[in-house]
Amino acid sequence: MVLSMIQRKKILAILFFLRIRRRRRRQRRIWAQSWIRRRTAQGVLGNLVQELQTEDGEMYQKYFRLVPEDFQFNLNKVSPLITKVNTNMRKSITGCRHFEIT
Repeated sequence: MVLSMIQRKKILAILFFLRIRRRRRRQRRIWAQSWIRRRTAQGVLGNLVQELQTEDGEMYQKYFRLVPEDFQFNLNKVSPLITKVNTNMRKSITGCRHFEIT
């Protein structure tokens, strides 16, 4: 199959267009909160909860469905009931972490 010069130019133009289009798809911006992007590095708990409390009180409230003061009040009430004892095999989850998870 012999292609004329015009046909070759059309094919090259189409291939060039498709390649540019593919590059544009890869360069999408990530629309996510900064604390969500740090979640993979720090875990859901740990520093993340403290950062939410100090950086973005509104997101903290959405995440836990409580304002920090109410969370602390409820934690103080249930902490003695949900705190476990460390064993020789492993460290127990603290009452605060347990309450954050639930």
